[in-house]
Amino acid sequence: MSRTKVETAPADLQLLCSNAVAKANGIDTTKILPVSSSKLDSNTYQVELDAGGKKTSCLIDAEGNVKSIQPV
Repeated sequence: MSRTKVETAPADLQLLCSNAVAKANGIDTTKILPVSSSKLDSNTYQVELDAGGKKTSCLIDAEGNVKSIQPV
C-alpha cells in the first residue's frame, strides 16, 4: 500500500483566508477556524473554514491573493 502525499496550505495563507472570510461575513476573526486545506495546483490552495458554524471554502494563491470565498 502506498500513501499519497497531500500538501496543505502554509499557516500564513490559512490566516489570510480566515481574515478574508471574517471580513466578508462580518464575523469576528476569533470565530473563524481553518478545518482543512490542500494544494490544488502549483500556485493555488483551497482552505476549508468553519465560520461560526457555517462551512466556507477559500481559494488563495501562493502570493496571498484571495481568489474566491464561497459557502460549502
